[in-house]
Amino acid sequence: MNQSIAPLVRSILISGLIVAFLDITAACLHAYILTGTKPAGVFRYVAMGAFGREGVMSGGTSMIFWGALFHTIIAISWTALFYVLYPRIKFLSSSIVWSGICYGILVWLFMNRVVVPLSLAPVAPFRIWRAATMVLIHMFVIGVPISYLANRYFSTLKS
Repeated sequence: MNQSIAPLVRSILISGLIVAFLDITAACLHAYILTGTKPAGVFRYVAMGAFGREGVMSGGTSMIFWGALFHTIIAISWTALFYVLYPRIKFLSSSIVWSGICYGILVWLFMNRVVVPLSLAPVAPFRIWRAATMVLIHMFVIGVPISYLANRYFSTLKS
């Protein structure tokens, strides 16, 4: 790998893993508090996006692994997108909190209005309080950490 790109890739991967951990922790807590769903159920729901309900039901415990893998890939992908956009869009470097909040909202909108409906996972009925909670989670558990970590990485390039 090119020496100049290696630190960027490393930062994206580490940041993406941090965000994946924060997000899945929040998702598991949210699911458990709302419905008593355990973490395995959250991972199986993520796997449903690719395998459908029947595939997850017949897939056994391997579906937990697939759900964790897909979730991590998605988190790293959103992180990588922010890192790619960061030097190109001035707003992203103007305020860690505001850019993170906006990015979290964008992630929530895209995942819930595009990705999940196009996947094989069942779409839950829209409930304003659930949506508000999920938007807040995406803002402060995904968007702000990605913004902070990207800002930290790009700040080291300036010094």
